[in-house]
This record gives sequence, structure tokens and C-alpha cells, in this order.
Amino acid sequence: MSDTVGGQDNRGGTKPPAAWKRMPPVAWVVLAMVAFFGVAAPGFFSTGNFLNITLQGSVLLIMAVAATLVILTEGIDLSLGSVLTLAGVTAVLALQHGLSVPAAVLVGVLTGTACGAVTGFLITAGKLPPFIATLGMMGIAAGLALVLTRQGAIYSDVPAFIFLGGGSLGVLPMPTVIAVLVFLLGWIVLYQTDFGRYIIAIGGNEAGARLSGVNTAWWKLLTYVAAGALAALGGVIMAARLRAADPIVGNGWEFDAIAAAILGGTSFEKGNGTLGGTVLGVLLISVLRNGLNVIGVGAMWQPALIGLVIIAAIVFDVLLKQRRAFQ
Repeated sequence: MSDTVGGQDNRGGTKPPAAWKRMPPVAWVVLAMVAFFGVAAPGFFSTGNFLNITLQGSVLLIMAVAATLVILTEGIDLSLGSVLTLAGVTAVLALQHGLSVPAAVLVGVLTGTACGAVTGFLITAGKLPPFIATLGMMGIAAGLALVLTRQGAIYSDVPAFIFLGGGSLGVLPMPTVIAVLVFLLGWIVLYQTDFGRYIIAIGGNEAGARLSGVNTAWWKLLTYVAAGALAALGGVIMAARLRAADPIVGNGWEFDAIAAAILGGTSFEKGNGTLGGTVLGVLLISVLRNGLNVIGVGAMWQPALIGLVIIAAIVFDVLLKQRRAFQ
């Protein structure tokens, strides 16, 4: 005789839902897209193409980790794309002035760290809304990138620098390796350190965290510093991959990073979200872009199609969560 009746365990427990029912909605969207592109383009299912997807999504994953950390504090950072651009510019300029590759990378990352510190200070000490503070930093960083490059791309052919964006470790592209390490570090910080616990506490109930003795202003400032540093790392990798720093290369990256975090389930309210979900959001956007290229969709149509799919995926996510809530 069965031990369960109507989904209830005879011993008083509840029958756990099947594994497929526990899958995040965005995972179903990714699987559907993979199936579609696999049928529409025979070359989609190849090792080379899958590695290309990881390469294309590497910088976005780094940016999305940064966006997720900020959103978990109920904030937003619109400057990530411009900081990416400016960091790439300062790193290449450092190389042109004779600095070593590690020093140039450090210059780029410190550029983003400084931008994040200014933004965080404006939000925590200046009491500016995150939207306003980061919008201002977006303009400042974008303007500085144009001034430093004199509105044109600047180039670097230093082999060790180019390796960061075009080399490989075994079969994995170096940007993919770096992105995976960033994700693992972000996971450890968010779930295994006080910093991560305070980020979630601030997003869940900032006033309550403050009354509990948490220096919420300090930890929120550090969150924007970390986001700036991550965006800068993405900018350095992008410059190494292109062998050049372009003053407009980061345009729109902040919106893709925020979209990936939201697609992965990160909410602007109450510190809800996971880095694992963010990876799925990045995968959705990367697979979609790659698939559209493989089947030959024109570049002019891709932004509109990507926007439609993102909206549809979010609506599907909301509807599925509502359905599960009533079951």
C-alpha cells in the first residue's frame, strides 16, 4: 500500500515536489532556447560554440555578480557600464606609459574601486538615492573615458595583457576562467562571510539591521566599492580581448547586468535573490545572443528580440511563482 495519500505522507510528512518542479522558471526558458536553436542551427550543438557562449558571457557574469550584490541591498548601480569603459581605458593608458601588465590591471581595478567609493559615499553620507548617485557617476565615468581617449580607441599589443582576454587555460578561454573565479569568490563572500550576511540583512530590513548594531552605511559603501571593482575587472578583460580600449564599449552593459540579475530571481525588495540564479540569467542572455547570431538574425533586430525575450521570461517567472504559491 502506498505511504502517501493526496500528496501527504502517512507518517505525517509532506511529499516533496519532484525535482523538475523545483527548477527555477528561467531554467526552463534556457532549456527551451537551447532546444530551439539546436534545431534551427545544426552548428549550435558543438563544443566550439558552447565555449564561445561561455566566452561571450564571461564579462556579463562578472558585471551581473556586481549588480546582484548592489540589488540585494535594495540599491541599483547604473554606472557599471561606464566604469567598465573607464577602467579599460586607464589600464591601456598605463600599459602605454610603460607599466607592467599586473600594474596596469591594478590601475584599472583601482579606477573602478575609486568610482564605487565615490558612489557609495554619495549614497551613504550624502543621502542621495542610488538611482541619482549612480546616474551621476555614469556621466562622470563616460565623460572621463572620452577625454582620456580623445574620443577614439587606444590600442595595446602587449602579449601578457592580450592573454587575459584571448588566451586559454586548457580548453577554457581565460575570460571564462576569471569569471568562474569571480563567481566562486562572490559566492563565498555572500554566503560565508559577515559582509555577505550584512548585505542580505540591509536589503531585508535596513532599519532593523541598524538597530541591531550593524554599521549599515559602512557595509553599503563597501558593496558599491566591490561593485565598482568588479565592473573594472570586466573592463580590463574586455580591453584585453579587443586589444583596445574603446570609449563607448561599455554602453548598455549595466542594463544587461541588471536584467541578468532580475531574470535570475533577484528582487529589488527585501534582499531576495541568489548568485546561482544570476548565473542562469547570464546564461539566458548569452545563449539568446549566440543563437541569434548562429541563425543569422541581423544585428539591428537583435536588441528588440532580446528585450522581448527578457520581458517574456520575467512574465513567465512571475506567473509560475504565483501558480506555485497557490498550490
